[in-house]
Amino acid sequence: MKKIINDFTKMTSIVRSATVNDLVALAPSVRDKVASEGFVLIRGMFDRLEIQQKLTSLYTYANTASHKPSAGVSPAEIRCNMTKWSIGGHSQSQAGLPRFMLTVYNPLWDEDTFKLHSDFSRLIEIRDTLAGRETLIDDRLAPARYNGCRVQIYPSGGGFMGAHVDSRAASNLEGTAHCAYIQMVLLLTERGKDYQSGGAFVISDDKTIDSEAESLAGDLLVYDGSTHHGVADIDSNIAFDISNLRGRAVALVTVLTKDDILHKVKPGKTTGTTA
Repeated sequence: MKKIINDFTKMTSIVRSATVNDLVALAPSVRDKVASEGFVLIRGMFDRLEIQQKLTSLYTYANTASHKPSAGVSPAEIRCNMTKWSIGGHSQSQAGLPRFMLTVYNPLWDEDTFKLHSDFSRLIEIRDTLAGRETLIDDRLAPARYNGCRVQIYPSGGGFMGAHVDSRAASNLEGTAHCAYIQMVLLLTERGKDYQSGGAFVISDDKTIDSEAESLAGDLLVYDGSTHHGVADIDSNIAFDISNLRGRAVALVTVLTKDDILHKVKPGKTTGTTA
């Protein structure tokens, strides 16, 4: 992953928008830009200071919870407030997509432990506005599907995710009107403040692009189902400390089926949900 960090090309595409209504008119151009460049960064939809303040309770929880292992966890177990490691790349749900991260699950029907529920709901609204469809709250999804709300922590000391496309998550929208796949990644942290090196990247036209260049907490990274993206090693020059998790954190909502374990991939395919 060091080569990826060293080869980063900065090409941040920032769209400034303050309301969901603003995005209605911008949606076609945003989708076109994502299709051509692999991503767009949207600023103004979330308050930077409010997002940063929510990190305290998130990290307190992450550093005191008993974490489930990478494998052997049932789909039902992730539909409540809990934490789960995703480490490896060669076994069961990890096969084909190497990564090192902690996922904090926080579904909308469970306790709003981190005061992120309003942000998750807003992510759903923005996602579906950009996709050009009605807001797909859980009641509007097929009975076997739901909005998987979570935070992914890529810890200092080497947190990362290999390059992949979100084809499995995109397939969960099949049969839905206007089933365009849009993935929103809400940045909860900032490079240079919460961590020093690494972060999200996109591979486009054989170039590895730093998709978090000039980004701030509260910004949104937008991908689609063809974006080839991942997370380069976070602070690989320091030792990983399991008792003091910190680093890069992002909030996401993905439409899942109730038999899904996140990032499950088919052998030989580099697919996942997002980074």
